[in-house]
Amino acid sequence: MPQRTMARMLSLRPALRRRRLLSGLLLALGLAAGAQAADDCGRPLRVAMSDLGVGGYLEQGQPRGLIPDLIQELQSRSGCRLQIVPLPRARALLEFERGELDLITSALKTPERDQYGRYLPYGYTQQDLLLLPEAGPGIKRFTDLRLRPDLRVGVVRGIRAGGRLDAEIDALAERGRLEYSPDFNNLAAKLSARRLQAALMPNALHIKLRRDGLLPADLVVQTEPDAPPQQLGLYVNRRTTPAPVLARLEKELAAMVASGWVRQAYGHHFGEDEARRLFRAAGQP
Repeated sequence: MPQRTMARMLSLRPALRRRRLLSGLLLALGLAAGAQAADDCGRPLRVAMSDLGVGGYLEQGQPRGLIPDLIQELQSRSGCRLQIVPLPRARALLEFERGELDLITSALKTPERDQYGRYLPYGYTQQDLLLLPEAGPGIKRFTDLRLRPDLRVGVVRGIRAGGRLDAEIDALAERGRLEYSPDFNNLAAKLSARRLQAALMPNALHIKLRRDGLLPADLVVQTEPDAPPQQLGLYVNRRTTPAPVLARLEKELAAMVASGWVRQAYGHHFGEDEARRLFRAAGQP
């Protein structure tokens, strides 16, 4: 081998060793940072998920929908282990209040929950007016149902639509025109049986029920003018979640919203047309 070539190879060896050392150091630092993130978060955080249509549901025992995807992405970004626990809504709220859950999902902001939880907004929900053809023309909003005593109207017990709409629901109940259901599957069954001619239902629920064939094919879905989109978020339990962990979750979720990740996930699970309608009504692109 020529002496010049040999000398050049010998001169390169220290540089190669330095590069390998630097690469190994960077890899070790990256692994250490990931391990430190997981260590900082401590134990897995329990996240309640209720059956809320395309927002969250179980398929062959596995969580599916917007919320499982959102929680998985938040776990990946934050380094915190987030364990989804399927629970009925009422039980999830009770366990969160007792400090037995760390996070609840698909939540509206309320003063009661603010007492022990930190609210992290990410998206929206909207109550829609569902009408069967028997309702006939002329029903443009929920308040129009007052003028049609021949129509039976259904809602799920305990669901509050907000503002003027709640007052209208109470008014129909006082007149004996309202029929309560324990859950949305029961409400869908009553519509399918033609026992009801109108109902209020969140978009995440009626989208999933229609896809599953549990709502009448001739059902008409109308945007309810008195039910603007309501903001949804995660509630993180301040009593069970260390402040640095809460801050990390808040930062990463805000980044997911700002980057458009959440909006894209809505399009995937709700359908792009519905996601566009929802976010535009909320004043978002």
